[in-house]
Amino acid sequence: MKILHWLVEEGKAVAWVTLYFAACFVIIILLKQLWLAEYGIQFSGVATALVAALITAKVVIILDHMPLSRWLQGSPGIIEVIARSILYTTAVLVVMVLEKAFESRAEQGSLMVALANVFGHPDMPKLWATTLAVGLSFLAYNAFEIVRRAIGARRMLELFLSNNTTVR
Repeated sequence: MKILHWLVEEGKAVAWVTLYFAACFVIIILLKQLWLAEYGIQFSGVATALVAALITAKVVIILDHMPLSRWLQGSPGIIEVIARSILYTTAVLVVMVLEKAFESRAEQGSLMVALANVFGHPDMPKLWATTLAVGLSFLAYNAFEIVRRAIGARRMLELFLSNNTTVR
């Protein structure tokens, strides 16, 4: 029974966080579609955004349980929000740079050469823009997480879903 309860709670946590990041990433994709439409380029990456949201949600939940996150929990909320956001955004940047290097390894001759040349790649402005947008989604997520921990998930839902927003 304990395992079943744990699985249900873990599933709920992953579902809510995935839903949040899915909304953020779909907005990023929609913005990208609007920018590319100016040049007559069709683009659809919604499925990619949804898969990325699921992976990001699980990674964020795992990172929230890392010792660094526990160390930051005693600090002021703004410090924890900024530190966690920088940590998560840096991880996304590293993964995206490695992905870009892996994609161009055949052209460059080796992965190390591709990694050395990745910052000169023509797609780097897009990579920086995506990293910035994802970083902002981490910033908002981490701020909401601090509030959720302080007032509880139930009270937070009440604040967002009810007409009465007075703090009790």
